[in-house]
Amino acid sequence: MNIYAPRRDGPQDPNAAARRQAIVEVVQAVAIRSQQELADHLRRRGFQATQATLSRDLRNLGIGKVPGSEGGARYILPKTPHEVMDESQRRLEVGAFIQSVELIGNLALVRTPPGNAHGVGRALDTLGWPEIAGTIAGDDTILVVTRTATAARSFRRKLSDITKRAYR
Repeated sequence: MNIYAPRRDGPQDPNAAARRQAIVEVVQAVAIRSQQELADHLRRRGFQATQATLSRDLRNLGIGKVPGSEGGARYILPKTPHEVMDESQRRLEVGAFIQSVELIGNLALVRTPPGNAHGVGRALDTLGWPEIAGTIAGDDTILVVTRTATAARSFRRKLSDITKRAYR
């Protein structure tokens, strides 16, 4: 398989979530030593992926390499999301890219520059704030679901503390 085929991932790629799930399953089951080896396993499962797509997927999933028992290195899954992104990285991601926050009842619409919503959403998810029930990220917008309207206001205050900006 040519892993340098034209890029197909991105907002229009309906297979991204399924492909990433397959990557997790393969890495859990097999000692994968290279992106080419991973691409071969994915192809057998019906997924085509470029080298750039695999690199991005591995990074987004927090999958890294460690020395293997037979020499060389192999990919491993992170133990928890908190180990992939430490507290300072989460706060930096949140502080650097949030442009605005709009509250609508118990929901918060968080705007970022194009292409940054996923990273900020992931950082918000891993902060462990009790106000956050969950997030959904697009390209430049994150929908943050909080438990109550009061929790949404508390969430906005915490973001203001991190970013040093006031949100209305």
